[in-house]
Amino acid sequence: MTLVKTSKTWALAVIAALFALAPATQAAAERGVTDDAIIIGSHSALSGPAAIWGVSSINTARLLFDEVNANGGIHGRKIKFIVEDHQYQVPLAVKAMNKLTNRDKVFAIHMALGTPHNNAVMRRQLAAGIPNLFPLTGAVSMTEPHHKLKFQALSTYNQQTRAAIRYFHKNKGHERICAFYQDTDYGQEIKDAITQEIAALDLKLVAETKHKSTENEFVGAMTSLKNANCDLIVFGTIIQDTMIGYATARKLGITADIVGSQASNDNVVAAAKGGATEGYYVAASTRAMYEDTATPAQLAFMKKYKARYGENPGVGTLYAYLPTLVLLDALEKAGRDLTVDGLVAALETVKDFDDRLGTPLHTFTRTDHSGSDGVNLDIVRDGKLRGVADRIDLQ
Repeated sequence: MTLVKTSKTWALAVIAALFALAPATQAAAERGVTDDAIIIGSHSALSGPAAIWGVSSINTARLLFDEVNANGGIHGRKIKFIVEDHQYQVPLAVKAMNKLTNRDKVFAIHMALGTPHNNAVMRRQLAAGIPNLFPLTGAVSMTEPHHKLKFQALSTYNQQTRAAIRYFHKNKGHERICAFYQDTDYGQEIKDAITQEIAALDLKLVAETKHKSTENEFVGAMTSLKNANCDLIVFGTIIQDTMIGYATARKLGITADIVGSQASNDNVVAAAKGGATEGYYVAASTRAMYEDTATPAQLAFMKKYKARYGENPGVGTLYAYLPTLVLLDALEKAGRDLTVDGLVAALETVKDFDDRLGTPLHTFTRTDHSGSDGVNLDIVRDGKLRGVADRIDLQ
């Protein structure tokens, strides 16, 4: 009898010990979380037509992750950042996401670049329980419909485009609105925003042209817009097609104001050879930094970035700076027993987050993962982007 009682007592003790270990075992088994690492993934354009954005944003994230790792990491874990180059091609983005999901088993995706690229992988990514954090696209689909694993930073292309049209209509009386946009998911975002805003203003779209993302000759497109006598042309373009399209418009004698969104907002666009983009407007969340107008915080970051990469940071770095700081802050708040649910809960407590570089304040809640609706208006003057208006009207 004593032996039976002792065996029973021993068995109960073992079971109790297993239950005591359960939380630690569960945390250790969380996808992409090991005893000494948190595996974060990204698929971006490190080459191809959007490489200016991809390279600078990934560089910024690596800089911030490395700083944290050098100081011991997050609760004793280092950030392992795995980045795949999709060259701004959707099939390569799908291939990259498959690798990150199945081979690398990432905890989260951070700053994946491109509207069609994110849309192509989103359903399976979310089904696998992998958060999509702060993608480099202002597409509405990055937060709508609401999903607990989707978080966006900066205002959307829709907000930027509609605010720009409203600004020019209100302040310059423009009514003959035209559109020049890519024949992509991104371009359709711009077209949809134009359609919504001109309907709200009781106007009609005078003319429109669309083009492949790889096209680089726009004489025919701009000639048709010139013949339409537009007073405002809204661009749904990124880097190269912005510069070529704008330069072509001016060479053909088009005098209409021309405005684009965050996707065309970069120092490289402003510094186009021969002043080819002089007078181009950008409605966006972030603003280019220049030494002659930089704040002390901006100068400190510019110095740090240049010391690491040998060049000044472009606007793409600002698309990554605040979101990466937000992610690091949330990982810290989530604690040592890191889970996806814990990360989401931590992100949803972020309120009025200030990166000190001039990006609009960001707030996330349980019902709103969009971060910010701030839109500024800038113009290219003497090869630099200069402020025209802060927080232009969104109503």
